[in-house]
Parts: sequence; structure tokens; C-alpha cells
Amino acid sequence: MTIDFPPTQTISTHSLEAIGVELLGAGLRGSDWGSAINPVTSTIYFIPFWVSQAMSVTKVFAQNSAVAQGSIDVGIYTEDGAYIISAGSTTHSGVNTPQAFDLSPDLIIGPGRFYLAVTMNTTQGTLLRASWTTTTFGVMAGMKYQFDTFPLPTTNVSFTNLTNTAAALPLRALPYVPMLGLTTHVTGP
Repeated sequence: MTIDFPPTQTISTHSLEAIGVELLGAGLRGSDWGSAINPVTSTIYFIPFWVSQAMSVTKVFAQNSAVAQGSIDVGIYTEDGAYIISAGSTTHSGVNTPQAFDLSPDLIIGPGRFYLAVTMNTTQGTLLRASWTTTTFGVMAGMKYQFDTFPLPTTNVSFTNLTNTAAALPLRALPYVPMLGLTTHVTGP
């Protein structure tokens, strides 16, 4: 038997629709979220999320932290790596607040699994992020990574070709899970 949860108004990194269960299972608490510089310039962090029914996405956001510097791009890809939408290269602005990017027109997605993606062109800008001691958590939680890419590619990304094993990734990239999200409203019954 499957249970479909009603969609929420906001889906973010730590919500049940994303990797919230995995974060809780790894023992992360609220105190494990903090400000940190982007560890690897032009690295895309893909965070999986799923929706149980069609919904309209009105905004995507990144939770900025103590320093806003350089440029940022936030977007959405399908489970297979097909590009859906992104904000495009945008000045990283606002400290200790979400930086929201309006989607116009609203984007209809779901049901299915998707990826929120973020990349920054600097290591000086900060986002709120989860941190832990094991270097394999991101891979185990279903995160994907792509290096040397800014802004987000508007073509499809081949997840099968990404270097996505703990041994192959720079260790400083693995414990970094940025706080990303999207706001929605239900489009169906």
C-alpha cells in the first residue's frame, strides 16, 4: 500500500519530500545547520525531492547566510537529469535571509522525483548548510554533484556520467548540503 501525502506549500532540503528523513536518520539537529562558504567554486549540488501530485511551482530559493558575494543560480531538473528551469546567473544578495527567484509563468511539475540544483561562481558567498562528519552522507541521501559548471546548464545533465562516488569526490564537497527550496500550490484535485 502506498500513501500519498498532501503536497506542502514549501519543499526544502530538510522537508520529508526531499532528504529530511535521511538528515534525521543521520542524527542532524537544528544546531548542525550553519553558515559556510561554498566549498568548491562552480560545483552544482543536486538535492532530490519528490511530489505526489501535480503542483505549480511559483518560486525557487536558496537560504543565504552571513556573506553574499559573487553570483548564484538555482533551478530544477528531472530525475533523469533533464533541465526544466533555472533562475540564471543572478547576483548573490541578502544576508541571513532566503533569496527567492520568481518563476514566471509558474511551472507545473509532478508527480515524480526531481532535483533542486544550486551553483555559485565563488567560494566566498555563504549559504545555510547542513554539516556532518561522515563524507558519504550526500551520496547515500541521493545527492548528485557536477564540478566546473556555472551557471546551471540549460541542457540535460547525464547523472550516469557524473563522478558521484565518495572516493572520487573532493572530500570538502561531500559534507555540504545547502538549504534550497521551492514554493508551490496544488494544481489538481
